[in-house]
Amino acid sequence: MGKDFYHFLGINRDASLADIQKAYRTLSLKNHPTRVSTDESKKHFYRVAEAYHVLSNAKWKAVYDQFGEEGLQSGVPTTEEGGFSGVYQFHGNAETVFEDFFGGNNPFSELFGFGISGDLKEAPEFGGQFGRARPKQGDDQQKILQLSLEEAYRGCLKKLKVSKTVVNDDRRTTSIRSKTLTVNVPPGTPEGTTFRFRKEGDQEVNNIPADLVIVVEDKLHDRFCRVGPDLYYKHRLELWEALCGVWIELKTLDERMITIPINDIISPGYKKVVQGEGMPLLTDPSKKGNLILTFEIKFPQKLSPRQKEALQLTLRN
Repeated sequence: MGKDFYHFLGINRDASLADIQKAYRTLSLKNHPTRVSTDESKKHFYRVAEAYHVLSNAKWKAVYDQFGEEGLQSGVPTTEEGGFSGVYQFHGNAETVFEDFFGGNNPFSELFGFGISGDLKEAPEFGGQFGRARPKQGDDQQKILQLSLEEAYRGCLKKLKVSKTVVNDDRRTTSIRSKTLTVNVPPGTPEGTTFRFRKEGDQEVNNIPADLVIVVEDKLHDRFCRVGPDLYYKHRLELWEALCGVWIELKTLDERMITIPINDIISPGYKKVVQGEGMPLLTDPSKKGNLILTFEIKFPQKLSPRQKEALQLTLRN
């Protein structure tokens, strides 16, 4: 079974966003490594961070509620034509979730008075010795990076020019500056993958620059559509080919020509699965998903009496 994020937070599946936030606040404070240093508390601190990261996001919560952890990891088709939810990946930094939630202030000041209690008095990550709020970082900013399926298949380096607001040397005024970022896209990168560039987003006066999050989006392809690691290809064929068999020649994303024999009778809904001809797996590019062929059968608009008679004789026997 996949992870039960509702269980991690101790809430019901019909919990509201306020309930989710309340549960995370309570459990993250209770299990924070600065306060409790057991292995179990550290594991629980990580688990509640991941659970909150998913359930506080309306998109990922909807995918998780319907398809579970597997849907987050592999993505699911959406109602939009050719749409795909993308793949969720937790960045793995529970402390970042904690700091983003509390806005960089010392949350322990409410419990211990100015953050002074044992080891907490020297905890700079919560705003210094007396619990003063440090400059708050701006909310993450997103920018879409469109990739062709060929680029996602092979991996690539993409140059991305971005403009951002920066605080000038006088610390009171701002200006716009441009910068070119390099995104290293590994083979098999799924749609929805994010690349985080620390402090490369806009900055407000007295605040820390926001992080810029680059989100991968697939360009529409003239032949293939991917769902998770699998590639889908729709082939049109004549009725006689559907009944008698056909050989399909297809160019792959890495420019190879493959021949796929179909010896079965192709009926509506029939699919042909070609093992290992899909997208490389991000975790192991030597392994690939599958190529899945679907079919659209072209029926004749009319038949002559002789053709009808011949078909009847053939199909009856």
